[in-house]
Amino acid sequence: MSPRSPPTEPLGAGQAGELGGGAVGGDLGRRQRVAGRPGWWTPERSFREVMLSLAATPGPMPAVTAGRLAAGCDPVALLRPSSPEPASVAARVDAFGWRFLLPTDPGWPLAAASPDPPCAWLFVAGPLPPSPAAAVAVVGGRRASPLRLAAARSLGTGLAGVGRCVVSGGAAGVDAAAHAGALDAGGRTVAVLGCGLDVPYPRVNTELFRRILAEGGTLLGEHPPGTPPRPANFIPRNRLIAALAAAVVVVEAGARSGSLATARAGGARGPGRVLAVPGAPWDPGARGCNDLIREGATLVRGLDDVLDELGVGAAGTAGELARRPWPAGASRAARAVLGLLVDGGVVGPSRLAALTGLPAATAASAMVELELAGFVRRLPGGVQAVALPSDG
Repeated sequence: MSPRSPPTEPLGAGQAGELGGGAVGGDLGRRQRVAGRPGWWTPERSFREVMLSLAATPGPMPAVTAGRLAAGCDPVALLRPSSPEPASVAARVDAFGWRFLLPTDPGWPLAAASPDPPCAWLFVAGPLPPSPAAAVAVVGGRRASPLRLAAARSLGTGLAGVGRCVVSGGAAGVDAAAHAGALDAGGRTVAVLGCGLDVPYPRVNTELFRRILAEGGTLLGEHPPGTPPRPANFIPRNRLIAALAAAVVVVEAGARSGSLATARAGGARGPGRVLAVPGAPWDPGARGCNDLIREGATLVRGLDDVLDELGVGAAGTAGELARRPWPAGASRAARAVLGLLVDGGVVGPSRLAALTGLPAATAASAMVELELAGFVRRLPGGVQAVALPSDG
């Protein structure tokens, strides 16, 4: 995967020119075209043009190229004979209405917390992401259980309800549920893709991606138009998810899940960055979450635990119940249980089951659903309402 250096001496990093400005080339720029460079290259080409071509050059992963650039390698030295003409790449990007963003551009979303490996460029569809301080990543597996999918959607709804942008990876399963939950609440969400933004992957999320853009959300990634979803693209993608958010909430993760890579990328940036929804020891989807908690991640019982880690405060109190959007797809059992808690009292599981006429297991599941959505909090004697649906 490592490209060979051109047969000529590469430029020094300091000769590259400023963003969007002067020509790239220095002393070498006064020579004739150089063997190993693309036919379109001349010393008058701007830094932005070279970077745009480099971003669309087949070969090494974007994170590998970014690492070489960060180490001081001149971008011209990384061009190949196959590197496309910048105008052709720009025309495709413009046709889709995307932006090609570089680290020195205004609104670069990774300025506060550079990922490791670094990121040298982004393709962005939709508005620029907010500051990581205003965002939370919610991640998990593609084959999560219905309960964990409901938890992801509820967390997405709850976070959006308190003004937080929800960041995830656009995959099927937990990612899609978290994105949808944020949209259900009328909030913002950012999907970080491991392929070209024009490539509908997974196809089951095609309508979700349309909805994200239609409702003010963002799709972004390091890959140029037309890039297929190669397996090798997705682990590097996870570092961007973590860098775009103040914290990473892992809803579901097997022992070797990609969600663990996202969590550990977040954890590398300091304490309080990784949270996990626990599960039974025999639940394979909880194994990674339980391991993270054992390693020091914050245990997530509900939205309030996430907000506490962010320093936002509790979702509500018994005397002054907050209002938040009711999650799409929430169960009737959850609404029935919440209806018994509107007076702010603490009610135990068996009492809730008796009053609602629900089976004990259904009532317990509804309590978990409400807790994850930020409508109730768990106390020694049972649960207590902290919020009510904004739709009444």
